[in-house]
Amino acid sequence: MTLTELSIKRPTLIVVIFSALTVLGLFGLSQMKYELLPRISPPFVTITTIYPGASPGEVQNSVTKIIEDAVSGIDNVSAVYATSGEGISFVNIEFFQSAILNIAVQDAQRKVSEILSQLPSDAKAPVVTKFAIDERPVLRIGATSTTSGPDLYQLLKDRVQPRLSRLAGVAQVTLVGGEEREIRINLDAKKVRSVGLSILQVSQAINASNLDVPAGKIKEGSTQYVVRLAGKFS
Repeated sequence: MTLTELSIKRPTLIVVIFSALTVLGLFGLSQMKYELLPRISPPFVTITTIYPGASPGEVQNSVTKIIEDAVSGIDNVSAVYATSGEGISFVNIEFFQSAILNIAVQDAQRKVSEILSQLPSDAKAPVVTKFAIDERPVLRIGATSTTSGPDLYQLLKDRVQPRLSRLAGVAQVTLVGGEEREIRINLDAKKVRSVGLSILQVSQAINASNLDVPAGKIKEGSTQYVVRLAGKFS
């Protein structure tokens, strides 16, 4: 018996079947779930290394090349892309889709730890991060004011950012842009050399002086006070 013949001879059965299919379809539609930001983690790992004051060529030879050679032997690596800039190095590792990203990050971290002794002593510790779309910020807020740029930045940093960080569900608040207050020191190279100093020695002396140093404790009866030498520039 064909479907056409069955539909003519038993119309009630056909109505019941299609009604059941319609109800099941509506039920399945109501149970479907969707996400505006699905968890997509492309197989990319980035190794970022900061080398203050180094030229791009020095960063390439002293940092980027060493890290690139170390991570090239990791399993499931598809390609390695490296970029060297003024004082910073980026090494991007692309893995095959079959690779487990968390294990790949651990392997990259292990390889980087093995060659830390080969990196320049002035270079910062390399940071290994994975690319995850769901970890990107979902809210951006702009701020304007009639006050000066440094005053606005300090207000956002000291008062607004801490309050936003304490909100439920907020993982991190990052300030981007703005004019942060800074102290600039202009040196006369001839006078510095005349007293037998170098620019590096002056910089080290300033960094050593701009510190808050703990100076011990003082006990007075049942009360104990922590003494701190405030040496940061105001």
